[in-house]
Amino acid sequence: MHVTLIQAILIAGVVALSNLDGNFFGEMKFREPIVTGFLVGLILGDVKLGLLIGAQLQIIWMGATGIGPTAQLDIGAGGTIGTAVAILTGKGAEVAITFGLPVAVIMQFLNTFLMTSYSVLMHRVDKLIDDLKEKQMIFIHIICGMITASMYAVLTFIVIYFGNNAIESVVKGLPDWANNGLNAVAVILPALGFALLLNILMEKTLIPFFIAGFAITAFSGLNTIAVTLLGVAAALFVYLLGTNKIAGISSTHAGGEEDEEL
Repeated sequence: MHVTLIQAILIAGVVALSNLDGNFFGEMKFREPIVTGFLVGLILGDVKLGLLIGAQLQIIWMGATGIGPTAQLDIGAGGTIGTAVAILTGKGAEVAITFGLPVAVIMQFLNTFLMTSYSVLMHRVDKLIDDLKEKQMIFIHIICGMITASMYAVLTFIVIYFGNNAIESVVKGLPDWANNGLNAVAVILPALGFALLLNILMEKTLIPFFIAGFAITAFSGLNTIAVTLLGVAAALFVYLLGTNKIAGISSTHAGGEEDEEL
């Protein structure tokens, strides 16, 4: 599939938007693969495939959390470019992972380098703070953010527009054993993403719910929506139990009965 100039510019804009998220827009989750996958699919004319690939990448990265000084992957750029490459080459999540993960690592290094280079402006900002020159401080903040977003956009445009044919040749030239390996990785990595997430969130008291959810999903024949609703009900029950609201209702009811007896 050939990418047009407008499509390449729009995809570059999505990457820039994913970078601005968290810096200028708060936490609006524009950088999440499920969102960027939809946007890339919309730009390239295959929303369904974009959403499917974005959802698979979301599962992989949902457990990738930056803790302390460790830098997390740049999922905005990685997910966007990975999804674009997968759609342009007519492949699935395995290709998105192949190109998305290295891009996520490289762009995170680039972001770290840019943030470090901006530190030379801190002395200037300190002086502006002493002089109470708020507008100039805001200007420096906006300029640094725009430079970073522009770098992301330019690099993405170069990769997507000028490197599209090279990427397609590489993908089509992969031998069967490499394609089989990528397919296996695409199956394993979502499980790894869930494992990383559970490693952060799992508590001993939640293990029975995890087992119950697995059993219901594997053996009941219910669809994803039904299982999700059961999970929401279980989460609400645990919340009410933890806040003693269920116990409070029971105590009030019991007290009312005792009053009636008296």
